[in-house]
Amino acid sequence: MTDGKPEPKPAERLTAAMDEFMATVLRHLRTGQSNPLEELGLDKAKEELEHWRPDIPGAGTAPGQT
Repeated sequence: MTDGKPEPKPAERLTAAMDEFMATVLRHLRTGQSNPLEELGLDKAKEELEHWRPDIPGAGTAPGQT
């Protein structure tokens, strides 16, 4: 970096990202407004998970289910 500050360690960057994520989710839970996934840009990921199908037969199902 050119401003004389050392670049944050990966763990510090991860911690900051998780703090931001949790703050957003908790704010939405507290206020009950909109969808936190939209604000975080994760609404597409939510949609993909809702329509996810395992690539391997039997993967992701409970025993006894097909």
